[in-house]
Amino acid sequence: MRCRDIIAVDRLITLATVAVAAFFLFASSALAGDVVASGEWTKKSFNATGTWTVEQDGGDLIIILSDDFRTRNAPDLKLFFSPLAVAELNGQNATAGSVLIDELQSNRGGQTYRISGVDLADFQTIIIHCEQYSKLWSAAAL
Repeated sequence: MRCRDIIAVDRLITLATVAVAAFFLFASSALAGDVVASGEWTKKSFNATGTWTVEQDGGDLIIILSDDFRTRNAPDLKLFFSPLAVAELNGQNATAGSVLIDELQSNRGGQTYRISGVDLADFQTIIIHCEQYSKLWSAAAL
């Protein structure tokens, strides 16, 4: 094989590698939703650690709690979107005008929730609330 042929083959391999990498980068970003909000929790009655993310996936919102999510356990913890600001929220008004996302799957670890038909622009916060005892756990500005 001549030197010119080796260089041509080397360039071909490089181009093929770049094309494959670009394909996988595009495919992985197409599978993930667009991040529309993210943040950390603000303690209200109890602390919650870890981060959360809201992604838009077509007409659905996907709420993701990070793997390092932790909070105190309780019998009736739920996630809501609230139209009130973090500073305005308390245990008595936490669910007023709010939309239930779902019951908290666990007080620890990564979790994913999907909700349809919700316009995030109508809400200011995401909250963890103990509905049974009207206790606002933690909140975060969207």
